Amino acid sequence: MRDDLNVSEKRLIAALDRIDQFLDRTAASRHAPQPVPADAEAASQLHELQAENRRLSQELAALHERQSVTLSDCEQRLAEAHRRLVEAGEEAARLSAANEALAEANRALIAAQQGDGAQDEARRALEAEVESLRAARAAEVAQMGEIVDALDRMIEAPAPAAGVSETAPAPDTAEHADAALDEGRG
Repeated sequence: MRDDLNVSEKRLIAALDRIDQFLDRTAASRHAPQPVPADAEAASQLHELQAENRRLSQELAALHERQSVTLSDCEQRLAEAHRRLVEAGEEAARLSAANEALAEANRALIAAQQGDGAQDEARRALEAEVESLRAARAAEVAQMGEIVDALDRMIEAPAPAAGVSETAPAPDTAEHADAALDEGRG
C-alpha cells in the first residue's frame, strides 16, 4: 500500500510540475511585449492536465483514507494485544507467587509431620504441589500462546499448524511427576 501511495504521489507531483511549467509559459507569454494568439491546443492540454490533477488528487485522498483506516485498525489490535499480554503477565506472576508459597508450605508440612499419617499427608502435599506446578505450566503455555497470537496478528501471518496443543503439559515433566507419584503410592 505504501508503494501505491508513493507511486501516486510521484504521479501527482509530476502532473503538478507540468501544470506549473505550462502556467509559467502561459504567464510569460502573456507578459511578453508581443501578443500571442490563444492556442486551442494549449488550452486543451491545460484542461487535460487539470483533469489528471483532479483524478490524482482524488486517488491520493483515497489512498490516505485507506492508510488511515489500516493504521487505526493496527493501533486497536496492538492495544488489545498489549492489554491481553499485561493481564497474562500479571496472572503468571500471581501463579508463580502462589506456587512458591505452596511449595514452602508443603516443605513445612513435611518437616512438621511425624507419626502414622505422615507419609499420607506428605504424599497429598506433594500431589498438590505437582498439580500446582502443572497449572503454572499451563498458564505459561497459554501466555506464550497469547504472545505468538499477538505477533502473528501483527505480521498478519497464519497461525501455526493445529497439530500442536498449547495447553498440553510437556510429556517429560508430567509423565515423570505421575510416575513418581505412582511409585510413592505403591
